[in-house]
Amino acid sequence: MYLVGKKGYNLLPILFSAFFRIAISVTIGLAIPLYLIGIDLSSEIIGIITSGTAMAYLFSPLIFRNIHNKLGLKLTLIISSSGALVIQIILQFNLYPLIIFILLISDGILLGFFWPVLASTISTILDQNEYKDNTVQKNKLMKTYSLSWNSGGIFGFILGTCILFFIDDNLIMFKFSLIFAIIGVIFAFFIKNPNFNLESEPVIPMDKGVKAIPKNEEVSFPLYIPLVMIGVYSFLIGGVGLVYPLKSNLLNFSLFTNYLFYAFRLSSQTITIAKSMDFNIARLKKLLPFSIMIVFCSLFLMAINQNIIIFGFLFFTFGMFLSINYTFSFKLIVFKNIINKTSKYSVYFETIVGFGYFFSPIVIGYIATFGIDLGFFFIAGISLFGLIFYVILRNKIRFLT
Repeated sequence: MYLVGKKGYNLLPILFSAFFRIAISVTIGLAIPLYLIGIDLSSEIIGIITSGTAMAYLFSPLIFRNIHNKLGLKLTLIISSSGALVIQIILQFNLYPLIIFILLISDGILLGFFWPVLASTISTILDQNEYKDNTVQKNKLMKTYSLSWNSGGIFGFILGTCILFFIDDNLIMFKFSLIFAIIGVIFAFFIKNPNFNLESEPVIPMDKGVKAIPKNEEVSFPLYIPLVMIGVYSFLIGGVGLVYPLKSNLLNFSLFTNYLFYAFRLSSQTITIAKSMDFNIARLKKLLPFSIMIVFCSLFLMAINQNIIIFGFLFFTFGMFLSINYTFSFKLIVFKNIINKTSKYSVYFETIVGFGYFFSPIVIGYIATFGIDLGFFFIAGISLFGLIFYVILRNKIRFLT
């Protein structure tokens, strides 16, 4: 069975750990800005506070990327999961903005030796003999790992939707984050140290198994193209993550709509990424300008729209077509890694993603002080910049076969 690695290594505790860690992140990631908006904190301060996790995560994966070699996989994940639990316990008793900011920075540090360790484990298992020569099993494992944490995000948003539909009190979501953290610690104790060596440098798990990069598809392109495009992607996701709750509050929408629409966005994004991973780079190259234009239109309409039903449709559309941007950028980076037999380009990729998530709430929080809709217009402008950048430079992406 592909959920069991070398010599019977059980991956289920790792998959469940990923599921509940993301569930924590999306739950407090939305509960915190909604709480700060509810106490009438200014949007620029909210932007700074909510950037705390991304601020720390810019550096923590690089600093702690080899910590599991000293402590072992199990102890490393127990420490990270226990730290997340402590954070959730503190949030039950203290929601002072400065404390929240410090706790989010701490969470970003803890994530620095959580996700890289999981990525290293999956990557190393894929390099074992029973996976190395079995593309079907390899793809199943990679998709299962990806589905585990994506499902955790969708689950967190759907749960928030259901709970807040009946109980219009955002503070209850902090209780559920605490429950997720407790479950995460329990699964961490079920994780076993592998009897094979983990790589010292984490490798993105899908690097060696993306079906849509045929061996005969040789591509030449400047590295800055996928990096800029993934930067645009993460800035848009992070920006919408702040500006919509602000507009939702202004329009007096129910709290549950925030979780519902984010569930729409993440669900459509997850499905589209899974499907578009089977497209080759040539096809994605043709699709990308059309998808960015639809993203631009979706954001523009979000700025002028006040109808709650239309917002649901726009979020679904936004997630679906923005995912083409992610898939295209990701595949180009994977191609670079494969050709150069390295994983360093994945580090660049993740770093740029972190910068987008870090700067977007700060910038949007400041712009929103002049008008919430201006935040949407600004994000739409960033997507238009991505479109212009790509159209001008796409001819530099050359196919050599």
